[in-house]
Amino acid sequence: MTQLRPRQLEIMQNLAKMLGSKGPVKVTTALLASECSITEAALYRHFPSKRKIYSGLVDFCEQNLFELTGNINSSDEKSLIKTKKILVVLVTFCEKNPGLARLLTREAFSVDETSLDERIKLLMSKIELQIKQNLQKFEQESKKKLALSTASSANLLLACAEGLIQQYVRSGFEDLPTKRANEQIDFLIHSLSS
Repeated sequence: MTQLRPRQLEIMQNLAKMLGSKGPVKVTTALLASECSITEAALYRHFPSKRKIYSGLVDFCEQNLFELTGNINSSDEKSLIKTKKILVVLVTFCEKNPGLARLLTREAFSVDETSLDERIKLLMSKIELQIKQNLQKFEQESKKKLALSTASSANLLLACAEGLIQQYVRSGFEDLPTKRANEQIDFLIHSLSS
């Protein structure tokens, strides 16, 4: 991600704030410019399109999530603990950033931003791959087999986290996903590894 100028960062923060508002939101460049106290022309001087602003938010999500999961994966903790922490970090990141939760669930996209779908899919696929790799390490180290294949197990665990995030967005950001995440993820990991 290229270094953002202060005004670009402010525009992205305002977009994230707008996406984090309760209820459905239709973000127009006019509305975003108004929220930033600038003209639409000034907005377009900083970003050539609304899609580029959304793209910057996806970059922000990727950079931060992969930094957090990278720290987890480089720790000396056991593989199943790393797996759980990656999932909890994803859920917590979304809870702390409601606008980005709406972005990662792709509810924020209009027809013009659907090209970012592939980037979101890729981001989630990379997280799923990290989970799968930790589950494979668990099987290698413990000489135990999971109840499902590592691919199916990783998919199930990520689906649980994504479901919690989706419920959070659907609830208007009231139903906090972290209040159940630890218990549910622990249950699934224990069920898969016992």
